[in-house]
Amino acid sequence: MSEKILDGHPDAPLGAGLAQRSLSEKLVDQGELFWGALKQAPDSFKAAGQEALSKPGDTALMTAASFGLGAAVAVLSKRPDLLGQTVKPLIENTLHNGGKVLSGTALVDLTGKTVAPSYAVWKDPGKLESSQALLGSRLGRGAFDYGLNLSSGAAGFLSVSRLGHAGLHPSAIGAGFEGLHRQGEALKQLPASVKAENFLGRGGNGAVYKLDFSDDFVVKVPEFKTKTPVLGELEKVDDIMPGSNIGQPVAKMGDYLILKKQNGFPAGSPDARSRRAMSPEAAEAVYARSIQESAALPQSAYDELAVLMMQLEKRGLQFDPSKPGNILIDSAARRFNLVDISPTSAVRPHKHTVSDMIVPLVDNYFTGSVLSDKGLKYRPQLAEIITKATKAARNASMHPAHEGDSSLRYSYQLAGLKPP
Repeated sequence: MSEKILDGHPDAPLGAGLAQRSLSEKLVDQGELFWGALKQAPDSFKAAGQEALSKPGDTALMTAASFGLGAAVAVLSKRPDLLGQTVKPLIENTLHNGGKVLSGTALVDLTGKTVAPSYAVWKDPGKLESSQALLGSRLGRGAFDYGLNLSSGAAGFLSVSRLGHAGLHPSAIGAGFEGLHRQGEALKQLPASVKAENFLGRGGNGAVYKLDFSDDFVVKVPEFKTKTPVLGELEKVDDIMPGSNIGQPVAKMGDYLILKKQNGFPAGSPDARSRRAMSPEAAEAVYARSIQESAALPQSAYDELAVLMMQLEKRGLQFDPSKPGNILIDSAARRFNLVDISPTSAVRPHKHTVSDMIVPLVDNYFTGSVLSDKGLKYRPQLAEIITKATKAARNASMHPAHEGDSSLRYSYQLAGLKPP
């Protein structure tokens, strides 16, 4: 008898015929596997749903865990420093690439669930029917589990994110006067925090510094009326927007005013006093960062800023757009924050318009009067800022810009746009 074993011969070993199948035939088997699995997946999806209803306790636990995870991600996206400055860069990078990480994880999981049935059919087409059932079950259940977890996680994320629309930050929780009072003896060292390396910005009547002993508060020190500030006892200051963080004062110690801390760096160029201590090139670098970072923020950042301004107005408060630095650019949280909020005039209450966003972010004075080319090379970014702010103002139903608003028209001119 010939040593060659013929396919179909009664004495041929099991699988001898399978080894002779062509690549095209094997690929056809794979197509049938996936098509059949997809047709069976809906039944598996329904079965997973019925199982979830039959075990409400387990389902509620899984849903709550996903909701909590989504909320935690929202908190860290706004305050990546909550776990400490050392791991802050890692958190920011992880959040920035979160979509890629999640997509990659899901792909690996689905690939793992697919490989075994696919390989079984590749080796033995006789296992097509059983492999279709297995893969269909995995796809259907996976779709249900991913859908439930993702929707619960999104709900948790959006619940915390919406708080940011009203100016509420995670740092506002426990960061009121009571939270400050718990600092105890550390407060006596407050003047030591007023040093060059802690400088954050300057307003019309004082400079703001970080505190060495707290991540929730900053201190504002008068620079004009009081040349040598005096430390006093801790006194509570009426909170103009309790439960929220708009950089408002919550306490004072003599001449030192303690404010809730806002994250981000000031929009626009350095103030005039700071510019005198630096070169023109350094001042423009600060301005360039502001323009570029502002333009790069998503539309949602502008939408939140417009909504916040309108909510301030409803509470009898106003934002002062005369100083670009009153808007902070929080690149890590992908949003804007406001500082230097004050009660509006009872006689002539301030009505916020799109000009209150555009003019400070464009920084008309520095762009048009300090830069030699009037910001010509920044025109694309200036136009982007104006476009996003205009859309946000419309979405938030802000008041129409005042007729004859020369500052707004100048912002358009600097951006190379036709004024409205």
